[in-house]
Amino acid sequence: MKSLFYIFVSFFSFFSFSQVIDSKNFNSSEMNRVLLKKFNSYRLSKGLDTLVYSQVSFDSLSFKNCVEVANSGKFYHPSITERWKKQPIRESIVNESKNKVGGDVIRHSTGLPWLETWENAFRVNGYFKTYEEIADLAIKSWENSPSHNRVQNLDFESGGLPGFFSCHSVYTKEGYLYIYINFVKVHRL
Repeated sequence: MKSLFYIFVSFFSFFSFSQVIDSKNFNSSEMNRVLLKKFNSYRLSKGLDTLVYSQVSFDSLSFKNCVEVANSGKFYHPSITERWKKQPIRESIVNESKNKVGGDVIRHSTGLPWLETWENAFRVNGYFKTYEEIADLAIKSWENSPSHNRVQNLDFESGGLPGFFSCHSVYTKEGYLYIYINFVKVHRL
C-alpha cells in the first residue's frame, strides 16, 4: 500500500510539474515579469544600463500594440505616431519618470518633452515548459536580428538616470504567443 502511495505521488508530481504552457493555462502577468527580469539580466551581462518598469508605457504602448496584433492574427508593428504625438502620453511618462527616478526633462521648442521610443516584437507558435524558456527564446531571437539587436542594446540612460520599459504578452487560441516590449528614453538635463 505504501509503495502504491509513492507511485501515485510520483506520477502526480511528474504530470503537475511537466505541464506545458499553452493558451489555456498561460499567465500573461508572469510572462511579462519573467521577460522584464531576464531582459535586465541580459543588459547587465552586456555591461549596459538596466531599465525601470513603466506602467504608462505598458498602458499606452505594450498592451495596446500586443492585443491589436494578436487579435489580427498577423505580425507587425502598429503605428504609434498619432498616440506618440499627443502631449498627454508624453507628460504622463515625464510625471512617472519624476516620481520613480527624478530628474528634469529636456523639452523641445514646442514644449513637448524630448522622449524617444522603440519596440521589439516576438511571435512564436508552440508549447513551452517554462516562462524562462520563452523569455530566453525571445531575447535570443532579437539578438539574432540586427535591427532588434540594435534596439535591445541601446543606451537608454540620460542625465545619469535610467530609461523605461514595459511588455505585454498574449497566447492566442490558435497557438501563437505574442510579446511586445517597449523602451522609452527620457532625455534629461
